[in-house]
Amino acid sequence: MRFVARFVYGTKLIEMIENFRHTPINISLIGFMGSGKTTIASRLAVNLGFEFIDTDALIEKSASKSINEIFADEGESEFRKLESQVLRDLEGRERMVISTGGGIVSCNENIEFLRKIGIVFWLDAGVDSILERVSRNTDRPLLQTDDPRKTIRELLDQRHKNYSECSDERIPTDGLSIEEVSFGIAETARLWFSKRG
Repeated sequence: MRFVARFVYGTKLIEMIENFRHTPINISLIGFMGSGKTTIASRLAVNLGFEFIDTDALIEKSASKSINEIFADEGESEFRKLESQVLRDLEGRERMVISTGGGIVSCNENIEFLRKIGIVFWLDAGVDSILERVSRNTDRPLLQTDDPRKTIRELLDQRHKNYSECSDERIPTDGLSIEEVSFGIAETARLWFSKRG
């Protein structure tokens, strides 16, 4: 598999493991909306026998509203508060694969917390891939604009530094299948957690 050849058995893995830091046994996926976080996280959870957690689903359950309704009724700032809270409610648990919202890294405290509770992978998709995946989805309040492509590019630029700071490894997902990315992350996580000793 291409991801395995490039990452799992390559120098990137060696560098990553050399920079090992002790974490609970959890995996978090970060990245822009439409980068495949939810699909890959659910696949990973099955493969590893971990619990699948979707922070957006937890927010909707907590608020008894859809994300669109939260944005419309209370605004993005309130959504971000809820997002931070549901993330912190996960502290103390292990064996989770966590799919996060695309803007979770907007809060520096969330970056620190994600790194505290597990290993973090950044699924980095290009603008064209993202636009193709989200163009027919009306449940993306931040993209309800006259020029979604421009909005995607601007948000990616704003968040790039935070994605980089939060992640243990960046995975360019364009050209890779869900199976390749899932397998690569699973093998890397097994090696990472084996070092806990």
